[in-house]
Amino acid sequence: MSQLTERGTPLSSHGRTAAQRSSAIAAAVVSGVTAAGLGLGALAVAVLLLWVASPYPDSGPSRALHLAAGLWFMAHGGGLVRETTLSGAAAPLAVSPLLLCVLPVWLVHRAARDTLATAADQRRDDGTAVAPRTLLGALLAGYLLVAAAALVYASTGRLTAAPLSALLAVPGTAAATLGATAWRLLGRDAAALLPARVRSAFRALPDALRAALTGPRLDTALRAAAAATLGLLASGTVLVLLGLALHPGRFADDLGQLAPDWQGRCTVLLLCLALLPNAAVWGAAYGLGPGFTVGAGTAVGPLATSPRPALPHFPLLSGLPAPGPGTWWQIAPALVVPASATVLLARYAAGDGHRSWGRTAGTATVAAVLCGVATGVLGGLAGGSLGEGALASFGPAGWLIGPVAAGWTALAGVPGTLGLRVWRRGRRRAVEGRGPSLRALPGLLFRRGRTTEPEPGTKPGTEPGTKPSQEPIPEPAGELIPESSGESSREPDPTTADPTTPDLVSDVTPVPTAGSTPEDPAAPIDEPSGGRGSERRAGRAAGRWTARAKGRREKARRGKDDRTEDGPIKADPVKADPAKPDPTKGDRTEGDRTEDGRGGDQESAA
Repeated sequence: MSQLTERGTPLSSHGRTAAQRSSAIAAAVVSGVTAAGLGLGALAVAVLLLWVASPYPDSGPSRALHLAAGLWFMAHGGGLVRETTLSGAAAPLAVSPLLLCVLPVWLVHRAARDTLATAADQRRDDGTAVAPRTLLGALLAGYLLVAAAALVYASTGRLTAAPLSALLAVPGTAAATLGATAWRLLGRDAAALLPARVRSAFRALPDALRAALTGPRLDTALRAAAAATLGLLASGTVLVLLGLALHPGRFADDLGQLAPDWQGRCTVLLLCLALLPNAAVWGAAYGLGPGFTVGAGTAVGPLATSPRPALPHFPLLSGLPAPGPGTWWQIAPALVVPASATVLLARYAAGDGHRSWGRTAGTATVAAVLCGVATGVLGGLAGGSLGEGALASFGPAGWLIGPVAAGWTALAGVPGTLGLRVWRRGRRRAVEGRGPSLRALPGLLFRRGRTTEPEPGTKPGTEPGTKPSQEPIPEPAGELIPESSGESSREPDPTTADPTTPDLVSDVTPVPTAGSTPEDPAAPIDEPSGGRGSERRAGRAAGRWTARAKGRREKARRGKDDRTEDGPIKADPVKADPAKPDPTKGDRTEGDRTEDGRGGDQESAA
């Protein structure tokens, strides 16, 4: 019975762990389903609102829901097919509005973040958690489950989803978003999500290349590439808005011909807003040089614009330049695009100037390559076909603008990064050289040769380092009695003085003789200051020197005559005779002289 009881505990623990694992995987699948459902639901609500507001709806809500499903696939980069056209042949519609891509990407990112955070909390609580790779795989499975159902629903009708593009675009967008989220949250541990063959191939790379692709240099390169890409898009948007501002009449005509009522115009303006990022990529391609196409066999660039076929009346196309060679006012604004990307890449790739020349140039080169890759991907997503024949090619060629963007940012960005590095290093050194560092302040403050107080043996008011004057110092043979004092000026004997009476002589500091040096080894010696330790040693030496001086003055005071009440101090008859020894002091030995630290000159002066 006891054996069964002992075996029951591990079994129950194992079952509890398996239950937790199953619940975590199920929660990840539900998160994926929820993310896909929210994206479809948001687009369905928007399309139904526009259908309700339309004064002439030509069908029921079924077509509106089919359109919402098609837009959801286009938000992932997929394409649609128009089954009914004037020619009777199916026409592809492959220009994906990039602004719609923000919705599914954000939803997948949020689902992955919550799933990984829940797994981390479970690992911290009980030490058991499912691997992140398993959880992200379950989330992706739930997302694709909803995508498969939506593809079946959108495969019928006048506007259907292209099956091949949907099967490639939806998993690719979701997997890329999951990978970026894992890299953002897990850091280098996200490499464990890659297949084993990919990890082994990465370890086979040279050490220099592997170091350039990992660590803080990669983070700096990613920030610089992101900044340069955003600079390209921002400058491209400026070019598009400038072209629309120069042709306001054509914009209004195209909008009026396409939608005569205000509900239709609002719908067209919303579509223009969704396609504005696409137009920004087109403007960036125009500024970089290759330009873009507005039909088969056409080209629009800063140097020249070829004749184009009749285009549909769409407001964003009203800002295109007229056919013909480019002029200076078309070329000059286009130079803003590579210039902005170069400036931003140099700003973020230069760092604070601590890296070496080679590493700085390598970081800028990697950033330029990443910027080219991002620009090429955006160029491929921003273009596509709008039909057959002349409408088969619209937008920039991603395989062309990507290398051009990398070349622009590398040729101009790497020298700019090195120049900015030199400037930042010079500025930092100039700032550091304005004053002494904090560590050097104690030595400068307590260095004897630079203090404002006079050194021992130096007359007050004399510059430090100069020789003291040879003026004789008056011997302290007596003291003057104040005239206003009516009491006896005789000082009491220190041995019999009242302890409550303050010592009037204890605060008197003796004046050293000219050119005298302390003979005691513990006396203060001028030496280079070493900070706080030197200051403490100098203070202790000065205290010992002052104490010995007090002792010598008291010994000299004991040998004086008694003072009269009104008269000056009387000289000691015994001490006045130089031939007789001082009976109060007795015989002085060489040790006493060494202890006093001054020798016979001090006593004769006393």
